[in-house]
Amino acid sequence: MKVGQTVSHYRVLEKLGSGGMGEVYLCEDLTLGRRVALKFVAGADRTDRQSIERFFREARTASALNHPNICTIHEIGDHDGHPFLVLELLEGRTLKAEIDHKPLSIDRVIALAIQIADALDAAHSIGIVHRDIKPANIVVTKRGEAKVLDFGLAKLAPRRGPAGASSVATALVDGQVTSLGMTLGTVAYMSPEQARGEELDARSDLFSFGIVLYQMATGRPPFGGQTTAVIFDEILNRVPLPALRFNAALPPELDRIISKALEKDRDLRYDSAAEMRADLKRLKRETDSGRTAAATQPLGVPVSARVEPTRRAVSRPVIWMAAVLACALAAGGSYIYLSGRGEQIDSMAVLPFVNSSGNPDTEYLTDGITETLINNLSQLPGLRVSARSLAFRYKGRDVDPLKAGQDLNVRAVITGRITTRGNRLIVQSELVDVRNGSQLWGGQYNRPLADILAVQDEIASEIFEKLRLRLTGEDRKRATKRYTENAEAYQLYLRGRYYWNQGTIAGFKKAIEYFQEAITSDPKYALAYAGLADSYLFLGSYWVEAIPEAKAAALKALELDRTLAEAHVSLGHIKLWLDWDWPAAEVEFKQGIALNPTSALAHNQYAMHLAAMGRLNDAIAEVKRAQELDALSPIVNTDLGWYLLYAGRGSEAVEQFRKTLELDANYLSARWGLGAAYTQQQLYAQAIEELKKAVSLSEGSPVPMGHLGLAYGLNHAAAEAKKTLSELSTLAKRQYVPSSTVALVYTGLGDKVQALDWLEQAYQEHDFSMVFLDVVPWFKDLRGEPRFEQLVRRMQLPARSGPR
Repeated sequence: MKVGQTVSHYRVLEKLGSGGMGEVYLCEDLTLGRRVALKFVAGADRTDRQSIERFFREARTASALNHPNICTIHEIGDHDGHPFLVLELLEGRTLKAEIDHKPLSIDRVIALAIQIADALDAAHSIGIVHRDIKPANIVVTKRGEAKVLDFGLAKLAPRRGPAGASSVATALVDGQVTSLGMTLGTVAYMSPEQARGEELDARSDLFSFGIVLYQMATGRPPFGGQTTAVIFDEILNRVPLPALRFNAALPPELDRIISKALEKDRDLRYDSAAEMRADLKRLKRETDSGRTAAATQPLGVPVSARVEPTRRAVSRPVIWMAAVLACALAAGGSYIYLSGRGEQIDSMAVLPFVNSSGNPDTEYLTDGITETLINNLSQLPGLRVSARSLAFRYKGRDVDPLKAGQDLNVRAVITGRITTRGNRLIVQSELVDVRNGSQLWGGQYNRPLADILAVQDEIASEIFEKLRLRLTGEDRKRATKRYTENAEAYQLYLRGRYYWNQGTIAGFKKAIEYFQEAITSDPKYALAYAGLADSYLFLGSYWVEAIPEAKAAALKALELDRTLAEAHVSLGHIKLWLDWDWPAAEVEFKQGIALNPTSALAHNQYAMHLAAMGRLNDAIAEVKRAQELDALSPIVNTDLGWYLLYAGRGSEAVEQFRKTLELDANYLSARWGLGAAYTQQQLYAQAIEELKKAVSLSEGSPVPMGHLGLAYGLNHAAAEAKKTLSELSTLAKRQYVPSSTVALVYTGLGDKVQALDWLEQAYQEHDFSMVFLDVVPWFKDLRGEPRFEQLVRRMQLPARSGPR
């Protein structure tokens, strides 16, 4: 057609577009003075009278559709043997343009979906199957109404060839592959039966509508690929990732509706558009009523009257949610079985939950729930759970859970999102089978904070039913154990753990503040006491005086809960460092490991005890066990470097410290250890460079300064070594400086008398680094000296295995 040409009583004004289904022109109706769209239909062979007759028959049927969400057919005509339709001219843009690779708002998705379902129901009720439902065939008018185009045209197709084969022509329309013929339609939106060239019914349209609905909700199609063959394979054989995966705000019911529409077996799909529309309308009602309930929460109440209930509700759901998820994911005694298939899941990863609130102040909440799930699930025998350090390397990354699961070598992956909106907490989570991407379980909990505990049994029951759980009583007890009923205390505890995991001096100090506040809120909170003990201990590892406080906290934790593995490990640490009670320390470490065999921290701390006892080969084996449990822990990897260094394996120690610094270039202990290892290899320039970095990172910790002074002295830089002594003396006026640190510098200067004097003083002040006196290499030149050997005997240190 040419602009200005007249077809019947329509004058062509411009060409609007073309594609595999035909050409569309903007025309003026010369009789009624209105603008219309005139469409010449591709594929109608003017010499094939049967095709033209079938076209007119089906078009007449389609023209009988009088529905507000279907583009009206005004007239059917023929121009020189080419059939055409005269269509209602719609002002708006296609749904494809509306989506534009971004999800629509939930309200808009539901509203448009109801209209589209209504249009499909109207067509299906008179026997019309569209066969090309896609966003490009749906227009959203300026008034926000959905209009479905091209009803009935899909039935216009060339006849089958021999043996049921179909002659397929292809054309590119809106960037999608469109096949015309027996497999008429756009490949990316075909149903499985359509892709196979089978007889179609209304359920085929519902599958295509499911694809459209998925795209509206996520901004992306469920099936994709660079070639038609790949897309066909996806449609026929692959289960798409749940829409909820890509849009955390999606109501789970909408995710269920989409999944049911996308069932590959049409007998399991929606039976009719009316049924699908009913579900969408119910969802709209529930969504609207939920919004109304939120809007009617009492306002104007004094803040002081609202604070306490809100505080309790913010954290208490978190306690329950982590527990119920852990419980829901532990089946068959300790295994999870895929419903209906009997396949065992024996490994999983909990990826860091995403903070969807956009508020960095709630980051501790997402990290806390993730860590609680990991810890609880890890206690179940027979279920391997990826360690926190492995899982948290995916934090803040837009990662494909299936790829993460494959990288972590697990069978299933748990993902989730946390959103806080006013007085509501939204927790979304799902368990995904890494092998095929299918959702094994998924749930969203959107409740007023004050009501969340009232519905916990209901939600737990739903999860158990989904996974057909067979949970032993002991497993259930471990997976759902609560350490406090005080929600505010739990929230403060999560904040403390958040800062503890930063692994810095400042982080440990901040963690102590929050753990103390948690204990103030709940004086019987054993886990908070254990966290406090841990924080004091790790702060003490940088020679910030805190070990006595750690002992008090650990003893209190055990007084409240003798089964708390963390508290036994902390007490073992204290028995070693503070009390120098070697047998008692070993008992506590072993008790902690027995209570939680999968605790990398427990194995790592026991390795420290073994090293102090001179059992260096055993220490290395034990810390490697911790490394197997938590391969990316900077603490574990650094300690392995130290024990290799103590064992005289300096080259391996250097390599281990370097590997740790690849994980975290600013990890103080690894930087300091690398400098110490270089010192023992007499690579003093490199040692000094690394130790200067460690001093800078240490925020005033004296021990890296002592090692720097040692390196200066051994490198014959006496002036620099003496300057370090002066700096340590100045620092001692402000904080505790261990005497063993000063002994280090005098050892580097070759002054054995002063070095032994300061070691004697370290013994008197109970400097905890003295527990390693007989294994550290920097005092090797003092071994054999009577005063040194006397110190070893007075400390009752066992004989070191291997050369001294």
